Amino acid sequence: MAVERQILEERIQLPVTPALNAMLRRFSPRSGETKGTVIMLHGLMQDSSIFLDEQGGGGLAYFLAEQGYDVFIAEWRGRDVNNNQLKRENFGLRQLLTEDLPLIWRAVAKRRRHDRLFLVGFQFGCSLWSAFLVRNPQYASEVKGIIHFAPQRQLLAVGRLKVLRYQWLEQGLLKRLARLLGYTPTKALHLGRVNESADLYQDYLHWQTADWKDAWDNFDYKTVAAGQYFPPSLYFVPLKQRWHGLEHDCRAFMFEQPYHNGRMIKLGAKVGNQQDYNLLDLCRSVQAEQDYYPLLLKWLKEISTADMDRLSH
Repeated sequence: MAVERQILEERIQLPVTPALNAMLRRFSPRSGETKGTVIMLHGLMQDSSIFLDEQGGGGLAYFLAEQGYDVFIAEWRGRDVNNNQLKRENFGLRQLLTEDLPLIWRAVAKRRRHDRLFLVGFQFGCSLWSAFLVRNPQYASEVKGIIHFAPQRQLLAVGRLKVLRYQWLEQGLLKRLARLLGYTPTKALHLGRVNESADLYQDYLHWQTADWKDAWDNFDYKTVAAGQYFPPSLYFVPLKQRWHGLEHDCRAFMFEQPYHNGRMIKLGAKVGNQQDYNLLDLCRSVQAEQDYYPLLLKWLKEISTADMDRLSH
């Protein structure tokens, strides 16, 4: 049975080309005080559904909206187009970092009800938020806290299964198919919810090298980040399917960010949670509302309290 929610929903189209749109899905409380603004960003081959289960009614976006937060799930271009459009209007990281994300940021700034801003990223979405803020430190100063779910930038080799998946599937088959077709056949291979631009997929693979640089302008994220500061950050990583090595990838990502107060939390029955979580259920589970979402909510409140104390002095 679906969970009934006392929230308002809105879809906001943001044209980036005549044929392609970015989008915001907004979830806000029907009544009561607005406690802050949250912008969520999905990962590669994903869309806004990674943060909610429309059929079951579970999801972090719904939960935070009911707790008083004005929630925006951002989708970059190409989530709702056919393969021919993806092939004709190929796009990569350059377009996302210099066009889509600035447009999304401005659109939220015009509509948000509260100045206290938090960011949420899922896997590749974490890397995008980080890159965007390193390139644009004026935006980083507006953010009070960042929540990362299973962040991955460089995939560390920690087992044969992971190496096999990376070398044979991601660097091999999928890379060749993307070059041939002009897009990644994600849905046909059951690897994700949406097919992805070939150029973006190539940029994603390029980012996985030890040197975190952009191909189009050679921007060196590690060097620039070394002289910056980021807001406090919370990192969640599931322990189920350990062959993915998500804990190792998360820790590596955490330590290459600008200086910040970071905390990593492992999720699984062995570390005290009510259940084990699949990667794709992290932000969609109804059970998480009674399990680890309250910990996330407590962290948001602590950050908000510290911010109010700072402003009062």
